[in-house]
Amino acid sequence: MKKYLFPISLIFMFLSINCVAQDLPKTPAGQRVKEVVGLLNGTSSYELVDYISNQYAPEFRDAFPIDMHKGMIERTQIMFGKVKVVDISNSTQNEISILLKSEMKDAWLNLMLQVEPDVPHRIVSMGFRPGSPPADSEKDKDGMFSNLDELHQYLIEKTKENEFSGAVLIAKDGDPIFNKAYGYASKELNIDNKLDTKFNLGSINKIFTSVAIAQLMEKGQLSIDDPIGKYLNIFPQEIANEVTIRHLLNMMSGWGDYWTNEYYLANKDQLQTVSDYMKFIKDIPLDFEPGTNFQHCNIGYEVAGAIIEHISGMDYYDYIKKNIYDASGMTHSDSYYRDDPVENRAIGYTNMNHNDQKGEAYQLDNLNMLPTRGTPAGGGYSTVRDILKFVKALRSNKLLNSDYTKYLIGRFKDSPDDLLTLPDKIFRIAGGAPGVFAFLGLDFQSSYSIIVLSNYDNSIAMDVAKEIIKMLNIQ
Repeated sequence: MKKYLFPISLIFMFLSINCVAQDLPKTPAGQRVKEVVGLLNGTSSYELVDYISNQYAPEFRDAFPIDMHKGMIERTQIMFGKVKVVDISNSTQNEISILLKSEMKDAWLNLMLQVEPDVPHRIVSMGFRPGSPPADSEKDKDGMFSNLDELHQYLIEKTKENEFSGAVLIAKDGDPIFNKAYGYASKELNIDNKLDTKFNLGSINKIFTSVAIAQLMEKGQLSIDDPIGKYLNIFPQEIANEVTIRHLLNMMSGWGDYWTNEYYLANKDQLQTVSDYMKFIKDIPLDFEPGTNFQHCNIGYEVAGAIIEHISGMDYYDYIKKNIYDASGMTHSDSYYRDDPVENRAIGYTNMNHNDQKGEAYQLDNLNMLPTRGTPAGGGYSTVRDILKFVKALRSNKLLNSDYTKYLIGRFKDSPDDLLTLPDKIFRIAGGAPGVFAFLGLDFQSSYSIIVLSNYDNSIAMDVAKEIIKMLNIQ
């Protein structure tokens, strides 16, 4: 089984690029990435569908529907506009990773590409990930803000320019030192975002699922290296016996995402429970042998949710509410149904189908793009204040004992019985989708917490999160 890299914007890793490139290398991979940049900029002589059909290797092309390949390029065009190559982080004959910058705004994008070793060197893997400015740029050295007043003025300006909408909270030792909201929760009703506005969290919900698994581990009710077949009898033996809980949490199970699954597409508006997702996930094959590769994977967290239900005897949502939300004092957090009237819930707005990045942009709401309810993999709602309550409960070992808290923050490496220390770099988790961005950053050395929740697409909000980290000097 082979891994196919494809962009899914639910978890973001902030990358740093170290070398400056004037020209793309004259290698097979360099030529292909030059062609892809041409497609993004609309300067290519190729028709997009023709390029995908003939210049993608069959195994990569056929791994996803043509429309999904095409949509990936088109969504990138809409969100970033024309781009230019500013850096190369890796380059061999058959692989290349480059950093692109939008020409219309301060937004960065990593493009990773691999080609066949033999002629005609068709593309066998390609993906996009949000990027960071080059590490040696003056902006990266100095940062955009030197104090909280500058941050506030920046957010006011970006709100006026219709490029940001959301809430930002920075805390030191659990106490807020910056706590402000910007933009509209509902443009149609002219309702402002507030500090108690409930924002879609995207993949931030994955940390709640991870905490729940760690709680069951702490109680001795499961082991992280247990095969999933020990708890769930719905999977084929080759999956049940080989995929472990650790694989699920570390996105190394061999599964990916289910966005193009036929059953999901036909029934997504009826999916309301974890069991509803298991009805089709049980039939999805693996893309690669468990433990051999990393691939963004919502399926793994849905399966983890099913294991939580099986072991606890509780509905997943009830378990999270009792053991995480209520235990942390989070009174404004839940996985609300899409169509339920929820007080102070922000509507997400996206530029996904809009060519203009300013002015009248962000007018399209994301309601029809959302699942009917959030899942163990993401899509619940919370406020910046509630997320801070979660952080304080985690830091004070109310949710897990000290060893298991360290194990969680260390992303389940090795064993909780090992001598563990908290990371000396900031712990980050983020989530994004059309009209959704959420970021949580925790520094366990200086006790800073950074929370950014937005009901716009991720670009400006992600920049804000990264610039706050630089301003606080907690790289």
